[in-house]
Amino acid sequence: MERTGAMKAFVVSYVVVLAILVLFLLNVLGVLPVLDMEGAGDPSAFAVPLAIFGVLMLIVLVAAAMWSRAPRTPWFWLVGAIPGLLFFLPDIPIIIRAATSPRSVLDLILAVVVVVSFVALLIAAVVSFRDARRRGRVDDPRRSRYAS
Repeated sequence: MERTGAMKAFVVSYVVVLAILVLFLLNVLGVLPVLDMEGAGDPSAFAVPLAIFGVLMLIVLVAAAMWSRAPRTPWFWLVGAIPGLLFFLPDIPIIIRAATSPRSVLDLILAVVVVVSFVALLIAAVVSFRDARRRGRVDDPRRSRYAS
């Protein structure tokens, strides 16, 4: 079954969220020290939770893109959005600070990308849920007048 535009947007926004997570993880591990994590405590303490979120997000991303029943499973889109949305929640004060008084252009760009991907994921999840509910009703043979 073909995925709707919202379902495709869900997949794309999850790819962006996963890319942001990988950037944070590489920064925490010191491989790519791009972000200033001043005042965040010991950054290596974030490595394991970020890796767990990464694995959960990768599972959701693969399921959203390849699972054949996903377009007809409404709960998947809302439940699948939870790891991606929870990834951003602890960082809301940092994102607000980076957007209102950025230390560099990179901080501002990253804050804008994070906010846009968060909103896009949220909207895509809700619209995909609605689309899947609509498809579930149409595909349900018990609801069809012409079912044998």
